[in-house]
Amino acid sequence: MRLRFKQRQRREDDVESRLLLGASQLSWVTTLTHWVSEHGGAQLVGQALTPDDVLDADFDLLVLDGWSSLLNRRLVDQVRQDGAAVLVLVNSQRPEAEANRLRDLGVTLSLPISSSPEQIVARASEVAAVRRFTDSRPHQPQPAAKSAGTTPGHRLVVALGQDGVTEVVVSLAAAAGRFIRPTVLVDFDTVEPSIAQRLDLPIVPNLLIASDHIRQGRFDADSVISHPGGFAVIPGLANTREWDELTSVEAGELVRALRERFALSIAVVHPILEALAPLSGLEGRFDVGRRLVELADEVLVVGAGSPVGLVRILNSVADVRGISDAAVRVVVNRMPSDRFLRTEFAGELLRTFAPASLTFLPFDRGGPQGGVGRPAARPGPLREGDATYGR
Repeated sequence: MRLRFKQRQRREDDVESRLLLGASQLSWVTTLTHWVSEHGGAQLVGQALTPDDVLDADFDLLVLDGWSSLLNRRLVDQVRQDGAAVLVLVNSQRPEAEANRLRDLGVTLSLPISSSPEQIVARASEVAAVRRFTDSRPHQPQPAAKSAGTTPGHRLVVALGQDGVTEVVVSLAAAAGRFIRPTVLVDFDTVEPSIAQRLDLPIVPNLLIASDHIRQGRFDADSVISHPGGFAVIPGLANTREWDELTSVEAGELVRALRERFALSIAVVHPILEALAPLSGLEGRFDVGRRLVELADEVLVVGAGSPVGLVRILNSVADVRGISDAAVRVVVNRMPSDRFLRTEFAGELLRTFAPASLTFLPFDRGGPQGGVGRPAARPGPLREGDATYGR
């Protein structure tokens, strides 16, 4: 066996793979480590104890056993997004059950736990060869207007904030729907979704259903809700406890699908964009929002016209700038019309950050006056402002 392996190693087209092993108490880790150190054929990067160990390592193939605590859909998606692969050593006594479980986890490579080290290294070499070939192919960019199935000039606007962001994006979607067709409003806030409640929409279809339709290859008009205001809507999660059912990779796939059908996508995300530590118990809680900001063409930060609102705006801008270089537009909601106050607010903001645009939305005095048995508030300057932004 050793002689045959050495002869295979001398072939010019053979590729040495970089292996990362998931820490395990089973004997396959020790056996594979000793075999590679004696025969070669692969480079052992190390052993991973935590998800951070995996994400920080440079490897071609992550090898885990079926009982590893690292084996979850989120980590598998992140590894595949980086261009690497995951190989799982499974219990050969239950092949059908294991195959179904791995399919749900997004794993496409598996071998029986009884496989020899040479079989594992051979599979790793195949993965490395494919990856090297893919990375070495010359990139030939195509003009965006000629890309099949992509709406020319599509824009992704990501909105976040804590002071009236729902009202702002709904008004923006309605205005854009009149001037920029087609337009879709998507609630990517996995903590406090509010679009469906604000527009009195059913909870089906929603974010998870639209993502499922993409995986099944049938994302169409039934995956969104058509609103009478002239725009489409994808409501948020029906239950915020299901936040871990949508990964950042799936959120990116949904954005790509929206680019094919809409000219403008307005996405709402939660204002917290922190990358939580693995031991916090909430790892990945805000990954969807971070991914949307990474993909955004423009970021809309909404805040109130007050000292507290200014602090929140600056905090949000700092978080966005740590993730993306997209243009940041600031919208100050419920701002008094006093010119002195607006000048002071703008001056304090510009001392720290210069946004691509700064917009003050007037305080609608008719809102607090409305109520049961009272006439609706008359249309004010906000409608004209929406129409201008929509153009």
